[in-house]
Amino acid sequence: MSGRDATAAGMSRREAVRLLGAGTGFGLAALWGSDASPRAAGRQATGQGASSVVFPDGAIVRTVLADVDPVEIGSGATLFHEHLSFDYASPPAEPRRPGTPAPPAPTNEEMVDLLVEELRMAAFDGVSCIVDSSIGPRTAQQLANLTAMATRSGIHIVVGGSYFLQPRYPEAIAGLDEDMLAAHLIEQAARERWGALGEVGSSFPAMHDDERRMIRAVSQVHRRTGLPIFTHVPHESCPSCAIEQIDLYESAGVDMAHLCIGHLSTIQQSDDPGWETHKEIAGRGAFIGFDTVGHRMSASFIPEREKVDMVLNALEAGYEDHILLSSDFANTAQIKANWGNGFSTVLVQFVPKLRYYGVPDETIRKILVDNPRRWLAHVPGAA
Repeated sequence: MSGRDATAAGMSRREAVRLLGAGTGFGLAALWGSDASPRAAGRQATGQGASSVVFPDGAIVRTVLADVDPVEIGSGATLFHEHLSFDYASPPAEPRRPGTPAPPAPTNEEMVDLLVEELRMAAFDGVSCIVDSSIGPRTAQQLANLTAMATRSGIHIVVGGSYFLQPRYPEAIAGLDEDMLAAHLIEQAARERWGALGEVGSSFPAMHDDERRMIRAVSQVHRRTGLPIFTHVPHESCPSCAIEQIDLYESAGVDMAHLCIGHLSTIQQSDDPGWETHKEIAGRGAFIGFDTVGHRMSASFIPEREKVDMVLNALEAGYEDHILLSSDFANTAQIKANWGNGFSTVLVQFVPKLRYYGVPDETIRKILVDNPRRWLAHVPGAA
């Protein structure tokens, strides 16, 4: 279809240019092959770099819109820890000069429009699926926004739900015992269509007793529903925090194939020479979550080059089947409409560095496409 034909067919000039650009294979979607569109379907992956992953009978990925066959997630990247339910704006609210008044905040409709465009651009770069992490209860409006974003952008959105850190726990759950808390989470998960449990956090420098209770309750929810889990290890470089988390989940009977210990890219080599924590977690069967890559995190100043070394170290140890990548993105200044790479920053900024340092495309595809689908795909339990 030519640009003139597209315009004649009722598309705007901008839509026609986007369609023609996608047809040329621009963006990192070309790395994954011909079926990299967000809603590419079919039980058996086909085309360049086709996946050999086999999912259990009855396995689904629960998105905000529907229960989806894991193969239908497509051959684009799945990002396991991002933040869509956040106040994004273009231009951002921060004044550019001292004394400059902040621009007016966008309406909810304007923010959704902005996020839909950001997600469409992320899809253009090769993203198929995003897990929206929760650090507190979502409002009805936030849930409606996620539904609208998924419907209009074509990106699969998985709702992650739980409670974050003890200081943020609402009073309503403060007096609940473990079983009551699990029942509360199961009801909320069903009502809000959670497709994952997370991000489940623990405090620094020591885990709070209430956080241990939360982890045991989340583990119970996982056993009853099959939902995968992703965690928040403190950004302050805490190897012992990561090990305590996996110890608790393992002792509570969590299937390690559906557990990701997150923020492991915040562990400094000076605190863990050889990054043995990463290897221990992967060796016990869980996923190691490098989910602060692709941009500078305000709470962690580890250079990207060192994070590349973390991935290389895990690969050299033989753990390519246990690596997940994401950016933990929640920075309005760094969306594409402003000055950054937005929700595809892992693909645009971090992945090229892996390729430069010799990581084969086949391995990158496994990390970005196959591994997160294996983690997300579960056979729903009766709860």
